[in-house]
Amino acid sequence: MSKVDLYLVTYGNGHAVVMDGADARERAEFSVSRGLGAREDCESGAFVMMPKGDPRPILYEPVSMEAPRVLRFQERISDDGVDWESAGVVSASQAARTCARQVNRSAGRLVYLTSGAITLIVGRRQLLRYEPVT
Repeated sequence: MSKVDLYLVTYGNGHAVVMDGADARERAEFSVSRGLGAREDCESGAFVMMPKGDPRPILYEPVSMEAPRVLRFQERISDDGVDWESAGVVSASQAARTCARQVNRSAGRLVYLTSGAITLIVGRRQLLRYEPVT
C-alpha cells in the first residue's frame, strides 16, 4: 500500500479539515518564511503553528488509513471542538462501537491518526476523540 500524505488540521476556533500533506507543509512554510507564525514540531510527525497576533494555535496531525492497534483509549468529548472533557478510559471494542454508532447516526466521519488516536468529525468540528492509553 502506498503511503498516505494527509494531515488533520485543527484551527484555533475548533474547525477541523483533512488537508493534502504537501499543501499543509507549504502553508506552514509560507507562514514561517513571511514571519506570520512560528512552527513547533511535536511527536509522531505532528506540528503546531502559532500565528502571529493570534493566541490560538493551529494543529497539524498526520493521518493514517489504518485503524490503530490499541487496547484502551482515553475518551474525550467536545460540544464545539475547542473545549474538551475527559469521559474516562474505554476498551478498543467500546470505542469502535461508539464510533460506528455516531457515524451511522450523524453522518460524521472517522479519521485515524498516526499517533494512534481516532477522532470523529461532524460538520467541521471534532466532537469525539480517542487517545491511546499505554
